[in-house]
Amino acid sequence: MRIESQRIGQYELHQRLHQENTGETWRAYDTVAQRMVILKFCRTDALETADALAGYLRRIEDVASLHHPNIVHIHNVQVLAPRSTGEPSPLICLAIEYIEGETLADSIASTSAVGKTPPAAEMLQLFSFLALALDTAHQRGVIHGNLKPTNILLKQESEAQGRIGLPILTDFALSTVLSKRQSSDIPLYLAPEQIKGMPASERSDIYALGVLLYELYTGTPPFRGSRPIAVMMQHINAAPTSPDLVNPGVSPALAQVILRCLAKDPQQRFPNATSLALALADALHLSAPEPLRRFALSLGITLPTESPAPAAVESAGRQATDIEKDLPPQRSEAMLARSRRRANRALAIIAILTLVFILGTGFGAMLLMKGNLFAPAQGGGHAFFLNSGQLNQSTTQGINDELQVDLANLPDPAAGKSYYAWLLGDIKQSETIPLFLGRLTLDQGRLHLLYKGDQQHTNLLAFFSRFLVTEDSTRAPSSDPLLDQSTWRYYAALPQTPDAADPLHFSMLDHLRHLLVESPELAIRGLHGGLAFWFARNAATVASLASTLGEDWHNGSARTIREQIIRILDYLDGNAVIKTDLPASTPWLADVRIAQVPLLGPAPKEADPPGYVFQNETPPGYVYLIQTHLNGAVLSPQATPAQHQLAIQINGAIDDARQSLTSVYQDAKRLFSMTDAQLLQSSALAVIDDLATQAQYAYTGQPNPSTGVTQGGSLWIYNNFQRLATFDVEPYSVPKS
Repeated sequence: MRIESQRIGQYELHQRLHQENTGETWRAYDTVAQRMVILKFCRTDALETADALAGYLRRIEDVASLHHPNIVHIHNVQVLAPRSTGEPSPLICLAIEYIEGETLADSIASTSAVGKTPPAAEMLQLFSFLALALDTAHQRGVIHGNLKPTNILLKQESEAQGRIGLPILTDFALSTVLSKRQSSDIPLYLAPEQIKGMPASERSDIYALGVLLYELYTGTPPFRGSRPIAVMMQHINAAPTSPDLVNPGVSPALAQVILRCLAKDPQQRFPNATSLALALADALHLSAPEPLRRFALSLGITLPTESPAPAAVESAGRQATDIEKDLPPQRSEAMLARSRRRANRALAIIAILTLVFILGTGFGAMLLMKGNLFAPAQGGGHAFFLNSGQLNQSTTQGINDELQVDLANLPDPAAGKSYYAWLLGDIKQSETIPLFLGRLTLDQGRLHLLYKGDQQHTNLLAFFSRFLVTEDSTRAPSSDPLLDQSTWRYYAALPQTPDAADPLHFSMLDHLRHLLVESPELAIRGLHGGLAFWFARNAATVASLASTLGEDWHNGSARTIREQIIRILDYLDGNAVIKTDLPASTPWLADVRIAQVPLLGPAPKEADPPGYVFQNETPPGYVYLIQTHLNGAVLSPQATPAQHQLAIQINGAIDDARQSLTSVYQDAKRLFSMTDAQLLQSSALAVIDDLATQAQYAYTGQPNPSTGVTQGGSLWIYNNFQRLATFDVEPYSVPKS
């Protein structure tokens, strides 16, 4: 394969970085987003069927949905149709985040390989970040399977993050295509079970981490050779030389940690990367970083009761889980949660492309993660909330806790002055202290800022509703922009005028906060994060449960099918309605707290106003509650025509999701009524397939047959509610009195 064109769609190819028989890697420039990217072109002739290609695209989608700070971002994907008879199969093209810095392989070559072992604090920092990234991916059912130093980028952001740099994992999922092709690479980091032809698992990644640890402390991998087959046999049969014999500076406790990772039997390795990182901290006599400790607790790992001293990497990482965060491990369906896919990111989701559409177009199709930046000629743009995903089930943290700012056509500030970005409280909440986001640096009239929130991952939309850019002294700027409005240059506010026709006199901002921040209907039931958040999360749970039914059918497990059907109905009906829908003897199998409010559920007999909490009453379903707040939001006197149009699209998507969930309900009731013998007949499999399809539609939407782009679904609905909360930034003008 050879890419000859110097432009692919919106990308200008600048430099070929790597070429082999399986594909090419280029450094390129995205002319739309105006940023450097890495383009990976991968041949698909190893994927023998359309289903295999669709499955591979789904795996790419899973990786793209992770959005973890230590996992490289996949901006978009396109599939290039064959351009000549010399190219018999399509090419998959991934546009990936461009990271400045070296790889871990480069770092090892200049440190461990020449006898300079990195400091213990840097080692713990490195493996804490890797653990948080890998375990987050594993919770989503994503296995790396090809972990090695060249697939770990080291991003240098500040001196505080250490000499090794911030690790960024790359090349998830690509190994699936490459594995079917012959390769001359020496498999230094593959686990024994992978070499034997078994699929990679979480513990395969633990083995690779053990090889990395061994190499970092000794300067060489545990197994070496000039031929792939020789190294493969060592992985399977040979015991590694204990690292403390190679490097006397390795303590017995540290050697034990490394050798446990390298156990031939996967069950003898650490169960997850977090356990490995905690053991490493203990062996190095360092305190585990606080983010790692919090993540460990979420996995059910018991920690020492004493409070550790602040660790060197305490503030360095975010163990992001996304909007559909997996349920706690003690739940009866914990094993199912491990396979949950497709987490949220504001404003976009990559669609699965069908082979028919791929072959019917010249360049395939692409769905960008963000739209084009529009800015008026006099300067402006947009600012929008993002989710770090660092969730806390008892608060609204981790949602809307970041803000991205993209402005254009701005003039340079006056001499001796700079631009500064702020978030301000509600217009009528003067006691809210302005939040400083950072000083802005212009690049040819454009600027980009990602504010990553505070250490508590506070939900910004809960407290702030206005965005401001000031022009102030570079050396001594004001700490409070409210004191001098003459410095105000660009401004935006979410609509805050109460609607006189609204029963509770809510503004659009009030309704958006019910949907995206905190809903009284849910808060009294211990559910935090807003109606749209829980709608998407529970739809994800139903889709995950439904996705296992086909495998259960093929395994001949009627009992498991029935249990999964009960769980699905629990989430659709809620714990009040289900009692009248199934026999009284039917056990409740869903999470009691999370399934209090049904996805569907009946509409109330009397139309209560949006915001009514239904205390001591059976709550209506999420579909009903969300639509009432949506209708209230667009009735706001400040709603723009664009917001009205978007609301119409959201309302249509909610109707489609309701229809899909209703089909899931009908299929589930039909399956529940079958005997165990009937559940294992081929006619039941057809119902199971339809249920799984409709559940996926309710979660991720349906592909448009004319474009191939996925539309609708609870994730799309959530994303577009966040779009309603976008700041449209314009030059500031003093309000008329």
